[in-house]
Amino acid sequence: MRAEVAAALYAASATQAAAARAANAQIRQHEAEIQALQAELRTAESSRAEDMARIYGEEIAVFRDAVEDIASTPEGAAALARFNAGDEIGALEVLDDLRAARDAARQRRADIESAAEGRRIATLALEARNRGKLTTSEVIARFEEVTELDPNVFGDWVELGWLYGDAGNLSGALHAAESAAETAVSPRDRSIALQAHGDVLRAQGDLPGALERYRASLAIKEELAKEDPDKLGWLGDLAISHNRIGRVLVSQGDLPGALDSYRASLRMRERLVRLDPDNATRQRGLVISQGRVGDVLLTQGDPSGALKIHRASFEILERLIATDPGNIDALRDLSFVHVRTGDGLRAQGNLTEALESYRASLEIRERLAAMDPSNTDWQRDLEVSHERAGLVLETRGDLSSALEHFQASLEIRERLAAAEPGNAEFQWDLSLSYDRMGDMLGWQEDFTGALERLQASLEIKDRLAASDPGNAEWQRDLSVTHGRIGMVLFAMEDATGAFDHFTASLEISKRLVEMDPANAAWQRDLLVSYWQLHQVTDEKEYARLGLDLALRMQLDGILQSRDQRLIRYFERRASP
Repeated sequence: MRAEVAAALYAASATQAAAARAANAQIRQHEAEIQALQAELRTAESSRAEDMARIYGEEIAVFRDAVEDIASTPEGAAALARFNAGDEIGALEVLDDLRAARDAARQRRADIESAAEGRRIATLALEARNRGKLTTSEVIARFEEVTELDPNVFGDWVELGWLYGDAGNLSGALHAAESAAETAVSPRDRSIALQAHGDVLRAQGDLPGALERYRASLAIKEELAKEDPDKLGWLGDLAISHNRIGRVLVSQGDLPGALDSYRASLRMRERLVRLDPDNATRQRGLVISQGRVGDVLLTQGDPSGALKIHRASFEILERLIATDPGNIDALRDLSFVHVRTGDGLRAQGNLTEALESYRASLEIRERLAAMDPSNTDWQRDLEVSHERAGLVLETRGDLSSALEHFQASLEIRERLAAAEPGNAEFQWDLSLSYDRMGDMLGWQEDFTGALERLQASLEIKDRLAASDPGNAEWQRDLSVTHGRIGMVLFAMEDATGAFDHFTASLEISKRLVEMDPANAAWQRDLLVSYWQLHQVTDEKEYARLGLDLALRMQLDGILQSRDQRLIRYFERRASP
């Protein structure tokens, strides 16, 4: 018990300060005794409460006598001189101020010590969260306490910013990124702070701002890598920056630029895995880069190439999970691979296997989302899997089952969008759900309900597209929604209204195809626009334009199997 009390006292910042200042040998001797007694802490048993109080009081008395008096400091001595000279009030004010300053310093030291202990515990809590034992909000509370006690540690703000991002709290994430920049002490710290700021800007829909931060972060990392080329850790840092830049370029419609960035990241991570094949973190990094490359290949109309990459990722993750079944990160990565595999199979027209892949991802994501409801990233994962499964079921004609999945996705998206209205990604997700529900109501010939949902989607997309005209993903979504509304109005026999929306969709699709003629998805959108306009006008010019485009796409090997019917349609309508 003596060891417990002595160690507890000596760990207090005020006691350490007193021991450091004390000149008398008794205190120095006592410090040595305490250090020797600390070894007993691991095995010492708790004593009765009254014994604890008695011994604690005795130890406190020893240290209280040893604390340096304010009067013995130069400032205190000067105050006493003033007191003896007759300025009692002035001297007392100085002594009060000195005491308050020393109290503040002692409190500051105590806060820093408490933060150090809290930081170690918060780090363990973060590990427990990664194992599925704690929620994101519970870990956030711990790091918030640490940063409140000691706001000058860079790493704490970085961890807290990532956690805020997982929780969808953009205002918190922005504050954390700004605080990380203020507390950065090295070039690498500054690069990480820039990257964190870029993440927030991207989520807010500011792609140019995000790209600027990402490229500034990359430039710092490249300089560091040149200065120390033997340090392999730089490869991982560079790979992360290239992936971040690639994501923005995809959103801006620059697929060739995005593919260059993703492939640069992939090369670096392949090298890291070759050098350290048993490192699970590096294996997961490789999977992430593989997935990004596969996404672009699919968008460019190469589902076979994308599937080949995703199957390689699947093999890596199966090995990792077999070795460590509790690896939550690897499990989540596997859910992404299932979705991407499903996307490739759906593009090939293999709906049965695509549905199996989507359901496999859904099973994983339902488990993760239930494990941590405060993790908005996991909630977003779940909504995507529901939507993908619904799309396949809709194509197969199972509308009731499709509607269940779309409704589940919509409920998640409405909840997230309401909780964080400034999160552009959440708003975008919500607009997609309105599109899906509009489609379903249209299939059921509830055209009034369909139009209401689609117009709600259009309102969101108009706002987002206007805020960032360079975001090609948003422009494309706006075009698609115009087309959907046009189809509903056409079914309601409003040919004029339908024509206006089809024309708006066509103009956006033409601009996007001019921006990147190799983007298969955008070419297909343009093809659909020609079909829609021919439907409402019966003008052969639209059929001829559609046929020319469809034949070019078929020649390039980017026309999907499900689109063959459009060729037959245009062939019949374009003939004299």
